This record gives sequence, C-alpha cells and structure tokens, in this order.
Amino acid sequence: MTDTTTSLPVYERRDVPEQHRHLRTMTELKKDRMKPADGQEPVALLRVYRRGHGWGEFPLYDPAGAVKMRPLSAKQRQAMEARRTCPECREVRGYVVYTRCSECRARAQQEAQDRQARTCERCRREAGAALPKDVHGWPACDHCRIRYAICKQLADEREIVWRRTCPGHPGSDCTVQTATDDEVNEARAAGTWLGPRRCPPCDEAYDRWYEAQRHEAVENERRAEEARRREVAELSAWAWDVLADPGAVVLDTETTGLHDEARIVNLAVLTVGGDVLVDTLLDPGEPIPAEATDVHGIADADVRGQPRFGDVLVQLTGALVNRRCLIYNRAFDVGRLRHELTLHYRAVGHDDPAASVAAWLESMRFEDAMVPYSDWVGEWSDYHGDYRWQPLYGGDHRASSDCRAVVDRLREMAAGVTASV
Repeated sequence: MTDTTTSLPVYERRDVPEQHRHLRTMTELKKDRMKPADGQEPVALLRVYRRGHGWGEFPLYDPAGAVKMRPLSAKQRQAMEARRTCPECREVRGYVVYTRCSECRARAQQEAQDRQARTCERCRREAGAALPKDVHGWPACDHCRIRYAICKQLADEREIVWRRTCPGHPGSDCTVQTATDDEVNEARAAGTWLGPRRCPPCDEAYDRWYEAQRHEAVENERRAEEARRREVAELSAWAWDVLADPGAVVLDTETTGLHDEARIVNLAVLTVGGDVLVDTLLDPGEPIPAEATDVHGIADADVRGQPRFGDVLVQLTGALVNRRCLIYNRAFDVGRLRHELTLHYRAVGHDDPAASVAAWLESMRFEDAMVPYSDWVGEWSDYHGDYRWQPLYGGDHRASSDCRAVVDRLREMAAGVTASV
C-alpha cells in the first residue's frame, strides 16, 4: 500500500519487506539515543493500531543517516532513572513505571492465585499448601469436604426414603411404604415415575380433601358473583334515584390545564332532565395553553370579553344550592372551584378567604359520578387492586356536552332498574 499524499510505501509491522527491516521509527531511534539528521526524509510509513487512538501512520527512517543525540545531563539521567524505578521493588526497568512494574504485578497475581488455592471456599480458612478441589471444582479443606459428603449422603438417603414412602394428604403424616427401591428405579429408567404413590387410605382422604377444596372454590365464586350482582343492583338503584330527583343537576368545567393552579374557561350546570341552568365561557385572566386548547378547542379569542368567575358566582350558587350535584371526577372539578373561589374572595377583600371558600363548599351537595360508573362497569385492574376508572365517552370536551354525557351514563346504569319498574 502507498500513501497517495507522500508517495511513500505504507507497511504494517508484519508486512515490512526484508530490505526495510532495518528502518526505525522516531521512538526506536530515541531508544538508541539517535535522531534523524537535519533534512533527512523518511523512507516509508509504518501503520500501527493504538488502543484508544485507532490506526495511525508513523515515519520510518534509515538509522544509517541518523545522528547521535546530545548526551543526557546528570539531572536528566537521574529524572529518567526515577521514572523507571519501581516503587515496590526499587528495581530500574527499561520502561516508565507508574504504580508497579510488570514483574511485581505478575508476582502479586501469582501470590493471589496461590492464596486462593490454599483458601477453603466454604469456611475461608487458609492452609499451608494448595487444597484439593471438591466436586464443584473449588478448593476445600478436609473438614468441609467430609462435612459436604456426609450432608450429601444424608440428603440422598432422605430422597430415597421419600420416593418409596406415601406422601400422605394435607393434615396427615403417613409413613407407609408404597414402593420398593427397585420399582422406583425401574419407573425412573422408563420415564414413567411421577412421584411417590399414596397408600389407599391416604388416596381416599386426598380425594375427599380435593373435592372439599373444589366445592369451597365453587361456593366462593358463587358468593363473589352474588356480591357483584348486589353491587351492580345498588349502583343501578343509585343512578335511578339520581335521575328520579327533579332537583338533581350535573356540573362540568373545562380548564387551562390539569395542574393545581388551572383556571376555569368553560362552566356548565344542567339538570338531569336537560334544562340548562348555567352554560358560559369564562375569561381566566391568563393565556390558555395550546395543549389545553387542543383538548377542548377553546382559545384566547373565544374567551376575550367573556365574564369572569366572580361575575357568574351568584348564578352558579343559585343553580347549586339545595340541589344534588353530580360531577364526573369530583375531586378535580371541586378543586378548580376551590381555586376560583379563593381568588375571588381575595380580590373582593374577604377577611378570611379560606373560611369563606370552606363555607361555600360545605353548603353544596357534590357527588362523584365517575367512581360509581366505573364500579358498575366492573373492569378490574390488578395493578391498582380496584376497578379501573372509565373515561367519559360521548362528550366533546365542552362543559354542557360532558354534562349530557354524564346523564347518558346514569341512564345506562339505571336501564336495568327502569326495565324492572
């Protein structure tokens, strides 16, 4: 191979031809205290792979044209000797020593291997000579090998007894021998051995126990189904009761997000019969994030000039007071109402806004519709150990539409009660 930029031949170490075997790199020349003469050009390039650096090309010079380097001063020789002195054995090596020389490193490795061969793997006691290896290939002292052999023999004997003895049934401790060692060995050799056999009395007792367990499992399943039917019937009756209440209403909000400081941008209160008591956009007093607009479609231009929450508080209070109010995910919407009420009472100068908010919320009758509907659907989640919450299908993420979707879910729950009535 030839370097196209310099027209010099490029060799790897194993490919250097015979006529160029005498060529030396700069490092090899320095070892002999030589350097290229002024104006001396390289004859070839040596291609070498260095770990951490990759492939590199180094010039090769003819030592016949090189010149001697200036002799080292006493200080330089002393510094070079200090760098090449092993701090462990204090021997001067032909290379720079960092932590320990290769001879000391090899000796330490050999000592570690010898120590490991003398140390019992089980009790970790160190002997004076290399220990014999156990069945697993680890060095072990006589005490540990004998102890292991005895334990192994006892375990084998227990297994032999177990194979030929009746295993009994739950609650019993039978010791009747149901097979001989020859029968067990023949069955194992033929691949038909499935475990120790039971004696006839234990076999009959086991069948009775198994049948009792099966009947108990069937009874438990029947009880669980009956409890589930009662639960569904109670939830359906609850939904029927809500729909039968002419004063019951449904509330829903759309907000600027899901965080604790999110503001309400759309508020609706509808009766379960479909009458609209409140349905308005609200100016939150802050920009609506784009991700919130992507959900409910309400942008800053839609709420510009719309009333603030405080402007509709009297109307909202009149629509909710003394009424049963259903909310899908009650915790979130009540949290948004709490935040808006706090900001409003602070703005109008109430002495204790928190007390005013608490009094307003305590005067209302909020009920969650999401948990009863999710329990009625009955989609179990092993991860949560409870019924999985169901999303509110049927709405378009506008407050009034979601209120109607809640009423539809209530009618779905109450359909069985309606049919029976």
